[in-house]
Amino acid sequence: MSDAVRTPALRRPFAFATEHRSIDPRPVGIATAGIVLLGLYLHQFVSWRQGALFLVGVGAGVVLYHAAFGFTSAWRVFIADLRGEGLRAQMLMLALTCLVFLPVLASGSFFGQAARGSVAPVGVSVVAGAFLFGVGMQLGGG
Repeated sequence: MSDAVRTPALRRPFAFATEHRSIDPRPVGIATAGIVLLGLYLHQFVSWRQGALFLVGVGAGVVLYHAAFGFTSAWRVFIADLRGEGLRAQMLMLALTCLVFLPVLASGSFFGQAARGSVAPVGVSVVAGAFLFGVGMQLGGG
């Protein structure tokens, strides 16, 4: 018997990748317009680096979303189905991040720009960001 028959649909986190759903272009268009406008705003009123970093963050978020790469789902699949592919991918991602960022932080600069760890006290912005993150995780099913 195949895994698709034995495993309930709720335990198959990547099952949606085989389904064909039509995409409503209106929300995609609105989101794309908002991303472009915010990127242009950051470029115009803050700096081109902030605009570029915003676009990199959006791109990474889209890639991770479509890859169904989430920290909680990988742990859930490991505990429920004893499949550790997601956890191995997380460990590989963390190892590569350390290999890239530790030398940059140790040198103190990257392409002529100062690079250092940022440590600051918790403020209202951190509390508001944590709250919004929690709301997003609940809406996203995480």
